[in-house]
Amino acid sequence: MKFNKLLSDCASRKTDSSLPIVALLAGLAVGAVVGILFAPESGENTRGKISDKAGDLAETVKDKLHSIKGRFSHELDEAADAKDEIVNKVKKKAEDTADKAKSAVKNASDDVNDAVQHS
Repeated sequence: MKFNKLLSDCASRKTDSSLPIVALLAGLAVGAVVGILFAPESGENTRGKISDKAGDLAETVKDKLHSIKGRFSHELDEAADAKDEIVNKVKKKAEDTADKAKSAVKNASDDVNDAVQHS
């Protein structure tokens, strides 16, 4: 039961970018184990192939991590820019509102002074 829920949860998360990486790593690991078990070659050749595959795997992981880092860095920069834009809009709106309030207070004060002088 829990396995089915886990599968449905994984399938419903289409935006989760870690799933393809995990699948890639799992596939590489399974392939390496199967290759070792059924290898008709000598131990030295097999160890050389394992070393090569491990190097390839390390390079693949490094490339994927670099790609993810670049994407998140870009998204963080965009979020920071959006935040700055919103802060500037709020500041401008607050300044405009404060200016209008000052103007309204000055006009009301002038009206009161005029009324007092004409009375």
